[in-house]
Amino acid sequence: MEGDSKTQPKSDDKMGAADHLELERTSFTESLTEMVVADDWEPIPADPNYTNPLVRFYRKRINGYDHIAPNFFLVQGYEKHLAGFQARPSDIIVASFPKSGTTWLQELVWRVVHGETGVSSGDATLEYRFPTLEFPPSPIMNMRPLEDVPEPRLIKSHLPYQMLSESVLSSGAKVLYVSRDARDACVSAYHWSRMVNLYVYRGTFPEFRERFTRGLLFPGPYKEHVKGYLDHADTVLCLTYEQLHSDRAEAVRKIAAFLGRMLTDADVEGIVANTGFAAMKANPNTNFHQWHEKGFARKDQEEGGQLRKGVVGDWRNYFTEAESDAFMKWRNEPV
Repeated sequence: MEGDSKTQPKSDDKMGAADHLELERTSFTESLTEMVVADDWEPIPADPNYTNPLVRFYRKRINGYDHIAPNFFLVQGYEKHLAGFQARPSDIIVASFPKSGTTWLQELVWRVVHGETGVSSGDATLEYRFPTLEFPPSPIMNMRPLEDVPEPRLIKSHLPYQMLSESVLSSGAKVLYVSRDARDACVSAYHWSRMVNLYVYRGTFPEFRERFTRGLLFPGPYKEHVKGYLDHADTVLCLTYEQLHSDRAEAVRKIAAFLGRMLTDADVEGIVANTGFAAMKANPNTNFHQWHEKGFARKDQEEGGQLRKGVVGDWRNYFTEAESDAFMKWRNEPV
């Protein structure tokens, strides 16, 4: 096993974990109330369907991409954090548009890299083992500073390809990308936005779908995001959620080959057996139940949690045939 990414440190003796979290929440709320956003970020008109009154979204064109970021990113020093990131040759980055299979691909990559084929994912949650590039470290999110992560650093990102730093492109870091049928990604994002207490979205699905197609959700326009990575498929390993469903063993072999890792057939079988939806949902290190305990997400599980259904084609329960046709006409228009 490589690195020490299986174990996370305990809270210090002077202050309990609950005290740390409450202090961070209070400071965070005060910062949102008082924040001043730079002039080069265009405010998006407030959407009353986000019933958390503090939530606002901003847009900024960066390297040709109309990037959308919520104010709670900007208040945490988002741009400064991104500007300070320096990729290393051994870095492995899993990228996606949100709700496209990120968690699934992260766990597969972690197991391939660490040779873990059993039930366990170590003693640490996925956020700790696989910090997010664009988020500063946070006790609430249980993410440590990227500088503290042993090599090879496993890093998650929802940034578009256009916003990856030059160091990622020049260092030899490995980038993997997972995409998903846009209809299923939209449905999953809708439920996620209803579950997360930072958003508390309470609009209808058609209202949310309109925001999706207009590119008003983090991190910005869906089609441009997917195209950015697919246009670089010569250097980026591009997989789909549907492939992870239909032939996960083949996906694991592709990941291993891309990362230069040797796996036996038994290794592949072990990884596949322990990364099905039921196994991931039962695994405390991949099911994100800690979000509910920490108040980041609703505890009633009405929206199904971070891992909701894990199926292909759930969009059929949300789109009429005419709506699907119109949505796919939009999806297939060139950008």
